[in-house]
Amino acid sequence: MILHKLTLNNVGLFSKPQTAHLTPNNGKPLILIGGMNGTGKTTLLEAVRLCLYGRRALGSRVSQNEYNEFLAKMIHRNPNSVLSPEQASVSLEFEYARNNEKRQFRVERSWQRYGTVGNIKEVLTIYENDELNTEFDAEHWQDYLYELIPIGVSQFFFFDGEDIQKLTDDSTHDFSLAESIKALLGINLVERLQSDLRIYANRLFKSNSPEPVQTEIETIEAEIATLRTSLTDAEAHTVSLHTQIKELEAQIARQESRIAAEGGSYAEKRESLKLQQEQLCTEIEELENEIRDLCGELFPFALGSDLLKRLRKRLLKEIELGEWESRNRALKTQNKKLLETLESGTFWDDASLSESQIEIVRSKIAPLLKMQLERPEKLQAFKKKRDRSISEYNQLLKWIDACLNDVPQKFRTLDHTLREIQLEQQRVEQALQRAPDEDILKPMIENLSSLNQSLGQLRKQEQDADRSIRSLNYQLAETERKLQRLHNTEQLRETNIQRQKQVEDVQSVLSIYTTKLTETKIVTLGNAIVEGFNQLSHKPDRIKRVELDPRTFAVKLYDTDNQPLSKEELSAGEKQIYSTALLWGLAKTSGKALPMILDTPLGRLDSNHRQLLIERYFPYASHQVILLSTDTEIDKSFLSLLEPHLSHTLHLVYQQAETRTTIEDGYFGELLCD
Repeated sequence: MILHKLTLNNVGLFSKPQTAHLTPNNGKPLILIGGMNGTGKTTLLEAVRLCLYGRRALGSRVSQNEYNEFLAKMIHRNPNSVLSPEQASVSLEFEYARNNEKRQFRVERSWQRYGTVGNIKEVLTIYENDELNTEFDAEHWQDYLYELIPIGVSQFFFFDGEDIQKLTDDSTHDFSLAESIKALLGINLVERLQSDLRIYANRLFKSNSPEPVQTEIETIEAEIATLRTSLTDAEAHTVSLHTQIKELEAQIARQESRIAAEGGSYAEKRESLKLQQEQLCTEIEELENEIRDLCGELFPFALGSDLLKRLRKRLLKEIELGEWESRNRALKTQNKKLLETLESGTFWDDASLSESQIEIVRSKIAPLLKMQLERPEKLQAFKKKRDRSISEYNQLLKWIDACLNDVPQKFRTLDHTLREIQLEQQRVEQALQRAPDEDILKPMIENLSSLNQSLGQLRKQEQDADRSIRSLNYQLAETERKLQRLHNTEQLRETNIQRQKQVEDVQSVLSIYTTKLTETKIVTLGNAIVEGFNQLSHKPDRIKRVELDPRTFAVKLYDTDNQPLSKEELSAGEKQIYSTALLWGLAKTSGKALPMILDTPLGRLDSNHRQLLIERYFPYASHQVILLSTDTEIDKSFLSLLEPHLSHTLHLVYQQAETRTTIEDGYFGELLCD
């Protein structure tokens, strides 16, 4: 299994979608995520557990109300925001080998708060290879995840520093570890099989109890005979009804043919045809009135389209001439003022020009002004028929455009509609002419109605008979199966006795197998714990041997003198090293290829033990190891030791102004720059 991506949206301090990319690169197993205390490191670990296991992530005895309160508290809260989000979600993408095939999974868990804290709606969705999982119903998706990555197994791969400390507490941890260790080592499957065999054996024992079978067999055989007689009678009655129905259907077909020959279909529609005829007459009258109104307005002018186009051209030219004349009058006034100014002696007082020079200027300007007043060549010979205002011109042009475009189109539409309705009117009138008199059809229709009523009654009787046959067949089949079970009882007794003996033999073998398997596994696990402890401790001779109780899996330690060593005698650092060795040994013994997620794993260790974990444990704990650390746990010196095995680093940065955490690349940038 390889984790690829974890996305949190409004979870804890992670406001809005924040994604941690976790895929190991370049064959290096370590991904280091740095963050100060209180920035959300533990939230990342909780999010993985929550996404996969839901309520079970909090423990097996957590109630639904407690779980709902936990989900509500996990929704991001911003004290500076007026509106806080009401929903949150976690998405985990990972690769998992199932049925010898690598598959890409995306598990999404979202929840939304409604009203009170306890009112939470949760949705779980699973995608495989980017397609919604349809192998299981949605209600069984959580069970599918439990089977895929058992929660008892996961606690040895996804853990924080507090979990490690609890493993050294003799008073609490051994019992809680037992079931999880069994699941991790595969022992629980054998125990489950033994439990199923006990249930099966109890059922066999009950089936062997004596009972008076023969009397019941005789009663059931008599019941079967009665059912078969009733079934034969019902089938014969159904055949008779079917024959009557066929004959009646033939009579109805003949009667309908006679009515059709007399125009019966038209007679049935007489009233609707009359109503349709009246409606069509009304529509025709309305259309004719519309056409008359159109002809009384602009339509006659539309008949002379060429004349209208010529008139339109002339009106546009008159408008152009009017605009030129208006501009010309204004220009004449301006030119006159300009010439008067040029003739004035005072205008030239401040000019150092002689009188002859001034006259030259006047003689050049005057022709230019006169040229501006000349009529354009295209308007030279053109004259208006009469003076009109610009609004009159616009109205005339509007009428001309309507005559050339809108009026002919409207007339064509009205004419086409009128012709269609007139054709429909002709069809309705022809249909009315074909409809026969009511006196001819009435007796024929009454006879047809009587035949149809009889047919309906027969069909109802046929349906009742069919239901009766189905019911009798079902009762007969059930009774025959009951008889067969009774016949088999005597045979089963001997067989069950043999099976019960076989179950007892299998249970005995499984008991021996469980004992041997457990003994083998705990020896392997004990050796792995010793090996791990000696690799990680600066006192490699501190623990010589480890024993595990085959029933409770309680752990006993022995020193170099082969004397029992209490865990209380271990220092705080040694306790953490022992717990880490226990987890490492469980992971190796299980053979499960799961990633490791370790949250603040160096909390109580001195520098020597930290260095040993960094050099000998983290790079080899799994094919993918995700470390969640503060800058004091893994500082610059320890970071350099991890560097050869480090795929990439991430940094949880708390944004004080926004009261939220973002996921960024790098590991404490200031630390790296020192």
